[in-house]
Amino acid sequence: MKYNVFDYKSMRAKKYYDAIKTNKSFMKASLKQKYKIFSNVLKYFSIASKKPLIIPNKPVTLQIEPTSLCNLHCDFCIRYAGNVPIGTMSFENFKKILDKLDSLYKIGLSGEGELFLTPEIFDMIKYANKKGMLVHINTNGTLLTKDVIDKLCKLEIGEIGISVDSTDKKKYEKMRKGGNFNQLLINIKNLTDALKENKRDTNVTMCAIIFKKNIDELPKFVELARKLGVDKVAFQTLQTKEDYLQSYGKEVKSQIITGSIKELTEKMKETRELAEKYSITIIFDEEESPGCVWPWRGIYVTWEGEVTPCCKVVEIKKTGSLGNILKQDFWEVWNGEKYQALRKDLRERKTPFVCAGCNRV
Repeated sequence: MKYNVFDYKSMRAKKYYDAIKTNKSFMKASLKQKYKIFSNVLKYFSIASKKPLIIPNKPVTLQIEPTSLCNLHCDFCIRYAGNVPIGTMSFENFKKILDKLDSLYKIGLSGEGELFLTPEIFDMIKYANKKGMLVHINTNGTLLTKDVIDKLCKLEIGEIGISVDSTDKKKYEKMRKGGNFNQLLINIKNLTDALKENKRDTNVTMCAIIFKKNIDELPKFVELARKLGVDKVAFQTLQTKEDYLQSYGKEVKSQIITGSIKELTEKMKETRELAEKYSITIIFDEEESPGCVWPWRGIYVTWEGEVTPCCKVVEIKKTGSLGNILKQDFWEVWNGEKYQALRKDLRERKTPFVCAGCNRV
């Protein structure tokens, strides 16, 4: 799809607005911690346009993988076809990482697994809350029991993303093998009702991957979001990095959307108009990119402590790691030779080996 600067900037502005509005943890933090986070954010913005190879700021945002275990089996998931290590991060290691990255503004708890299979996940969220960090989480929604929802309502969470790749029961259950569509909808409605009842500002986002077979459903996602009390619908196309393509089966490859598709453009326009009518936010900023900024702004850490350029680089055995934050000094990793080489390529709009096929480069 053709890149629209206005749409991209509007969506980024909305994300920043929600990040500020929902970050109650930051407001409750000590003055010392607020200063630490705020000064680190200022350092980032001071170097953002220059993109130096060695940077003075720590990451502003972190995406960390609590577990790579999952209760579903999806054809398009790289964890099954690829070489993704399977395991779960301990709470002690989680604390060690956050103690090193002590000036984060936002932390995203998500990875290749299902978040709520992590035994100590609520302790992890509480610990991030204590450090004044905005917490975003992602889940497939199947384990949102009453007990889990009750615990979530007692925590400070900015956004809960829930994967819903179809508005049709048969299509959903074929894509998300092991999932129960009707129960998923009940879980989501229970969550949004509970958050409202407890007067929480947490945004609930329906996350959908766009395939050729569900393009016609895009407006229906908005209708479903309205019915369930969901604030946002975030769309993304299926990942087309080369290492992902090698792991997809024939059927999945046939569903990949590449280039400009008239039907997608028309449906997205219709979807945005409907969303505006219902005051639902649409996030879809993957048409094109003004250039990747992740190695200057954020960091991705696997459950083992391995550092990669971003959440799209997960096959450590194949692509290599930039370092291990649990075993090495943070600055040794963050400004090491591997990171510098990666930043140099991205700054020059070259494509590093690990990023081949990514639409963000």
